[in-house]
Amino acid sequence: MIKDDWETMPRFPIMMRGVPNRNYLWGNIAAFDLLNVPMNEGKNIKSRDLNLCFAASGDLRNVIKTLNALPEDYNGRCTLVINDLNLHVAIRNVVLLSMMLDTAIPSVELLAEVVLHAWYSASLTTAQFDFVEKWMGRIEQHIEGNSPLFHGELKLKPGSSMEWWYPGAVADLHRDIKAATYSKSSSEADRRRMMLSNKRLDHRERYFTDLRPRHRVGYSRWLETGVVLPLGQPVDTFNKPNKLLFTPEGQWLLVDHDSPHLGWDALNVEETRKKMGLPDEDYFGSLFFHIKQEFMSFILRARRFKLSVVLYSVDINYLPVFLDIRSFGTQKRFFDRIEVSNVMDTVPPAAIISAWGPRLNRKNPNSALLMYSMNLARKRKDANLEGQPLKTSKKIFEDCLSFLGRTKGSKPPSIHSIMTGTEAFMDTRPPFMAYLREEGVPEACKTAK
Repeated sequence: MIKDDWETMPRFPIMMRGVPNRNYLWGNIAAFDLLNVPMNEGKNIKSRDLNLCFAASGDLRNVIKTLNALPEDYNGRCTLVINDLNLHVAIRNVVLLSMMLDTAIPSVELLAEVVLHAWYSASLTTAQFDFVEKWMGRIEQHIEGNSPLFHGELKLKPGSSMEWWYPGAVADLHRDIKAATYSKSSSEADRRRMMLSNKRLDHRERYFTDLRPRHRVGYSRWLETGVVLPLGQPVDTFNKPNKLLFTPEGQWLLVDHDSPHLGWDALNVEETRKKMGLPDEDYFGSLFFHIKQEFMSFILRARRFKLSVVLYSVDINYLPVFLDIRSFGTQKRFFDRIEVSNVMDTVPPAAIISAWGPRLNRKNPNSALLMYSMNLARKRKDANLEGQPLKTSKKIFEDCLSFLGRTKGSKPPSIHSIMTGTEAFMDTRPPFMAYLREEGVPEACKTAK
């Protein structure tokens, strides 16, 4: 059995020593549908107007997944409020959405590929680069000098619109990114410095551990080229840097354990692979076609549906204030779904409920405020293996080893597989519910009106 470098040498793995500052330009939790129509509104949703708020959106994957889950014959009006405080994320969201909502491009397939590469690939073809530049230029036209407010509006088609209310800092960064003149060779050198650094070998090997051996080839090729494509596809025409993934100085914005595959459900990718008859060996190829299909579906629906899209880039705690300012003199906006990502890891969940609970649409019994925690185990000792009684931890460990396929006389699973696998066999509901009670969530739910 091949072992990671840090398993064969007497040293502590780098990934256990902390994580550098990073920009979350790509999701690291699989995209999910906020509506889950079959379990909630059901057939009644077909002609219902919807207000959906992505209060800490990160990238747009949940927006795409949610819109794609609406019936194809949906004829209500869907309003999307999308907010993220990170300036780079805000720029990417307005540029990528503008491109996807562009009805002037007849080929949906071609447009989906351009967006896919602008989203995930470090370099672009000349035609793709020019298309992104065109849209960045159109958005830049709305910048007014040194105004503290960056507001723009696009009339996309009859019945649909898109606008953004960004702080001036977003305009400044957008202008700098658009004006950048670094070369593909210099930006690629910086990407490789991060993605293929010998100092970060442990991070790469950790992700190799989670992949099937035959899938590691595609992942390695993506690390080498920075381009999301099926195996065997040439990358020599990708000769321009993707400015949406670099600073204005040409510095790579991600870290080596960021990966496109983390933002999409592996089971959904596998369904796409089987449906299209793709080779099992090329996971990144299957991922390419799955994301492309998701984007094509979104583009087609956006062209049929009546959409109102509004983007912000403010602290999630202040977004309700901005919504009230915009609705001054009109009826306050209430939402059928509000998604706040894992903000509860940094903001007390009771405070989130108090701020956003009153924003739920009381006329819709299925309206919901959605949030999750990624760091519960760091907050509570009883939410991780180390905090369990000896008898419980032994049972969890044995269940994990059994699931990973260890039998008498066979080779044991890797240390990393055991380290990460035990989490799946823990019942985290009791400590999570205890945490919510301690944080005053039940009381906040009662008083949020």
